Amino acid sequence: MDIEIHQTPISFCLAGISSVVENNAWAPVGMRLMNEMWGIVKGTGTKTTGINHWVYLSDSRMLTGVELLPGVAIPAGLESLQFELTRYLKHIHVGPYQELPAKWNALKTEIAARGERMGKYSVEVYGHHSDDPAKVETTIYIGLEG
Repeated sequence: MDIEIHQTPISFCLAGISSVVENNAWAPVGMRLMNEMWGIVKGTGTKTTGINHWVYLSDSRMLTGVELLPGVAIPAGLESLQFELTRYLKHIHVGPYQELPAKWNALKTEIAARGERMGKYSVEVYGHHSDDPAKVETTIYIGLEG
């Protein structure tokens, strides 16, 4: 598995919707939040990059968000989340979204094997669509402590 550990900070400035996730129902909650977010974005004509971000927080919460274009105000109904990963694992998953839970398990196992600990934020970036599910790319960033 191809992973990289980075120490050059990366920043995220997102507008989206967050929720508690119960019973590890990450995908259903994420889909619901994403649909709500895009309903607001499209309904208000808010200009964005069009790239979905699913942010996993350390307190069993998640936020689905999108970057707004410069100078665009956050519309009512969306919240702002800004954070920086100063040290993080980066992995590009190529394949169907249904394989992501297994990929996360493998990444968490690799993190533990390296003696690392996950930080407060982890992010999936869905900006590489393909009509062929085997070619879909999801960039995963996992914040690391220290």
